[in-house]
Amino acid sequence: MATPTEQVNKQQKPIKVRSNTVTGTVYSQLVSVTITDNDLTLEFVYVNPRTSNEEVLEGDVVARVTLPVEAARGLPDAIRETLTKYGAKKGI
Repeated sequence: MATPTEQVNKQQKPIKVRSNTVTGTVYSQLVSVTITDNDLTLEFVYVNPRTSNEEVLEGDVVARVTLPVEAARGLPDAIRETLTKYGAKKGI
């Protein structure tokens, strides 16, 4: 019997990201991370669920953020700290 992870991997379809697109305000489902010597770029991607019957899904970039590498180093800690404070405030 297949494990849950194996079942999910079998169901996943390839996703083609149209990187020159920026759509309106929608929730991102995926994030792409690109790192160079000088900066880090996060591209947040939305995949339209109506295209789920196609062989290859297409995703649109909904936001793109580029940070200098030094600023990006502290990003995970800042996110974690913010989530911890929010959780404490909301009692989660």
